[in-house]
Amino acid sequence: MTETAVTDGSDDQPDRPTLDVGFIPAECPGTGAVGATRTSELLIQKLSHHHDLTVYVASQAEANPERLPARDRVEYVLHDGLAKLPHPLLTKLDAMREEMGALASHDMVHTYSPGFIPILADLDVPTLSTLNSYLPACPKGDFRYYDGEKCTGHGTAKCINCIAHADIDRRKGVENSLRSVYSSLGKVNYVGDAMTAIHDVDAFQALSPHIKDDYANMGVDRERITVVPHFYDDEFYHPEWDQPLDDSDGITLLHVGRLQENKGQESLVRAMPRLLSNHEDLTLRVAGSGGYEEGLHKLARQLGVDHAIDWLGYVDHDDVPPLYADADAFVYPGLLDEPFGRVLLEALGTYTPVLASDVGSTDYIVGDAGVRFEADNPNALAEGFDSLVANYEHHRAAIPEQLERFAPNTVENAFLDLYEEVAESRTPATASH
Repeated sequence: MTETAVTDGSDDQPDRPTLDVGFIPAECPGTGAVGATRTSELLIQKLSHHHDLTVYVASQAEANPERLPARDRVEYVLHDGLAKLPHPLLTKLDAMREEMGALASHDMVHTYSPGFIPILADLDVPTLSTLNSYLPACPKGDFRYYDGEKCTGHGTAKCINCIAHADIDRRKGVENSLRSVYSSLGKVNYVGDAMTAIHDVDAFQALSPHIKDDYANMGVDRERITVVPHFYDDEFYHPEWDQPLDDSDGITLLHVGRLQENKGQESLVRAMPRLLSNHEDLTLRVAGSGGYEEGLHKLARQLGVDHAIDWLGYVDHDDVPPLYADADAFVYPGLLDEPFGRVLLEALGTYTPVLASDVGSTDYIVGDAGVRFEADNPNALAEGFDSLVANYEHHRAAIPEQLERFAPNTVENAFLDLYEEVAESRTPATASH
């Protein structure tokens, strides 16, 4: 550990030691604009202001050197264009095992995907894993038993039965179902290994309180899990879009997300008849594409509400922020307890009140800056929207305070505190690596 003090030039930023950090992103930086890939890119940019990073990439995607997010104090070790067989995840793990000697040379190693937990468990340096998915505990990654209630724990026979049953119910079509079955079955043995290895990782960063609770309930030491959420993307921070609700030209409700079963868009479309009965000038704008697109269009036509839905299809990341500028509210009808939900921050960052289902940690993210409703309940969604409109200015006024906990500087400092804590001490459980 180098004892050089580093600051970002602000008066309230404490002096901190510079660390030599090995960082394993969720995917190849620069190859995707959403989810964990985008968050990895933003985090690399932030952390490189304070620490020396070596970013170890293991990905089936081809890296584009011109799109890598940071250069100063960042070195990239690329294992890109990896084979997908025998299994994409196992191929990534094999690539990282080639770097075990290099990883062991750092002050600490942080993986932004829990998929690499087996790698961390074999290192003798302080280790940190982000918990931004259920991959170590569930081959399907959704932690839903038979695609229903939350799972209580893994087991080889249990997981295989769940995979088979869930794919019958997903109605994805033969090709997509077979691909999903293959991917999930290939992770069954990995899950057993990961849940053993998870006890040999020094510390964890959970994106939200509920995912911390879930992993603690699976046996991970709660004291080793620190909640550090996503921070909002500056590209989506537009407080100047804070305008009073003017429904003289109708109300625009926006949804952004991949069109698939667990995102809850079917419930949203089924709520449209009641929404239109109370707000006849309402327009729902849907940005996204996916396997459920055709079925959702058909459902909208059957319900006679297709005229009130503007299907935008896939929208490039850079073109999404203006959609929020034109929206009066954002709707998140998800069915899963997802680890976080970055789109909620996109909405709040653009000062757009949120209508969200009561899953995961939507209450933690949205707070009083929106209204929550019972998931998979079209009537509850419609009632929630009525409440949001009736108390619109109250919910919008709550956005600045709610958003502050997800401000880049706030989250950046939380990461720096966590890095310092992990690098300087090891828990008794891992001291004997």
